[in-house]
Amino acid sequence: MGPGALGPRVPYTFPMPKVNLYATFRDLTGASQVEVRGRTVGEALKDLVARYPALGAELFEGEELLERVSVFLEGRDVRYLEGLATPLEEGATLDLFPPVAGGGSLGGEFGALPPWLFEAYLCSWGGEKEAEGVFRLPGARVRFAEAPPLEVGSLRIPRLRVEVEGEAAEAWWGRIALAASRGGG
Repeated sequence: MGPGALGPRVPYTFPMPKVNLYATFRDLTGASQVEVRGRTVGEALKDLVARYPALGAELFEGEELLERVSVFLEGRDVRYLEGLATPLEEGATLDLFPPVAGGGSLGGEFGALPPWLFEAYLCSWGGEKEAEGVFRLPGARVRFAEAPPLEVGSLRIPRLRVEVEGEAAEAWWGRIALAASRGGG
């Protein structure tokens, strides 16, 4: 077989995920959305840092993602997927949130509260959807993602991780906890 007998060589292309940047991350980059290269969340974030070096100290401590930074892939917190090793497909969207300054920040997990029902509560309370798993309420931002289920024997209870930030975080957290505990808004 001579050269080219197998046809033209096609170069491998990296997926080009989009990264939505919020708050101070927008200030550091001057952009609300950028396309990056990477097959995993970690590769995509490293490509982002290569373009915007000031983000490095805001995202990583050594090779680890800082705990205070939230990274969502299609509305799911990557910490509950495969972390930085989470694979990306062409057209994937990452949402990158810095910690929110001012006001309080509260978070926890609720059992047997499906995401669709929680979204319905947020909408009924006047919440505006900013991104998948992210809502703005008066004086607060709410982020949520599915958490690993609680398993007891053959019983499997789905859980939802919820974080509330902003000056009205405490009031909204109380309302969310009450709705979750009684199964309704």
